[in-house]
This record gives sequence, structure tokens and C-alpha cells, in this order.
Amino acid sequence: MKRPKSQPRYQAHQLIKLFPANTWASQIAQSFDVSPETIRRWRNPNTTFSSWEADRYAIKLGKHPSEIWINWFDWYDR
Repeated sequence: MKRPKSQPRYQAHQLIKLFPANTWASQIAQSFDVSPETIRRWRNPNTTFSSWEADRYAIKLGKHPSEIWINWFDWYDR
């Protein structure tokens, strides 16, 4: 029996990189309908999203997740 593929995770800080470096956490938070504390947590490279979360937040910026995470389709190609 084949082992199921593990779900990929996407680094949250990649979203933060889309904003100018001097953008306040509260301003970024408004874009995603989250708290500024959440944005501070997302700045940590160890914080990751599931594919569902990554998709939801990319869409809020009017983007496809593959525009943010270059490895978006890698999991599907395995």
C-alpha cells in the first residue's frame, strides 16, 4: 500500500516580503484580517502555512499562491 504524500508547508514570511520593509505590522494585518501579533509571528521563518492557508492569504492580495511560493506545484508533480 502506498504511503500518502505529506502535505507541503509554506513559509509565512514570504507574504511579508511583498510589503515594503518599513510597513507596520498593523498595516499588513489589515490586508489579511488578522491581528498585528499574527503578523509578528509570520515574520519568523519557522512559521508556516498549510496549502489552504497559503491559498487564502495569497488570494487576499489578488495573487495566485505560485506567485509567492515558487514551489507551489512541486508537491503535485511528485
